[in-house]
Amino acid sequence: MTRAEVQAWINELTGEGLAPPTVHHCYVALRKVVKHALWDRRIAFDPCDGIDLPKSQAVDDGELSVLTVAQAESAAAELANFKPYDVLVRFRAYTGLRAGEVAGLRVRDVDLAAGHVSVRQTAQWIRRHDQEVGEWVFGTPKSLRSSRDVPILDRKLLADLKALKMQHPRSGDGDALFWPGRTLGSHRADYDRVWDVATFRRNYFKPALVRPELPAIRVHDLRHTAASLWLAAGFLPYQVSRWLGHASVVATDTIYSHLYPTDYSQHVARSEAFALTSYV
Repeated sequence: MTRAEVQAWINELTGEGLAPPTVHHCYVALRKVVKHALWDRRIAFDPCDGIDLPKSQAVDDGELSVLTVAQAESAAAELANFKPYDVLVRFRAYTGLRAGEVAGLRVRDVDLAAGHVSVRQTAQWIRRHDQEVGEWVFGTPKSLRSSRDVPILDRKLLADLKALKMQHPRSGDGDALFWPGRTLGSHRADYDRVWDVATFRRNYFKPALVRPELPAIRVHDLRHTAASLWLAAGFLPYQVSRWLGHASVVATDTIYSHLYPTDYSQHVARSEAFALTSYV
């Protein structure tokens, strides 16, 4: 393994639409393996040295790439002829699930009676650095907090998910994947294929943003959209953190603190009450 091969792998992960933190996690995992190989004298140098990693999206200027509710609905409407991907756009914009969590979502995980989806399985396409072929690898979420229940707070989305679940060709199989992939060379939904974010982004999502002249956001930005809508609706940061599956509320605060509501009326009342008592 050479440094150039590691860099090419990192560039490929980035090109597939993985978020910078996810790419960093992959790099750290590889670097740990390389470290042990160095200790055991199986390799003579560290091919992970000097790798350029993608930078996390800057939010210091208070800007995040998100859609409004109207924009999310417009993007979904553009995919009305490619069902159920119209519902999928709204699902990601209103639940904030990661791509791997969407790909791994099973029929049993969509609990519509309880009004939530359970994140218990992920799916990732793994390709060896020296080969063109790869395979889908199913696993559990990356942390304890990533295993979570996410509420479905949009009534229309809840109704659409109920309809999809009833029409699912394997609705009686709780282990069946909920979202379909596409048959190669066509736009036909294929429930025997895993939903692939790279294919979805290229063939469906990016074109859906063009005609209504929506911002050229990434598919991952639908996750930011969900967070921004929750915070704008007044949900507390610790709730949003739980629903997003962040390791801690600190992560949520780092990314979204500029979106927190700024209603100081209670603070003013408390300050005035204190001032009055101090004069007595």
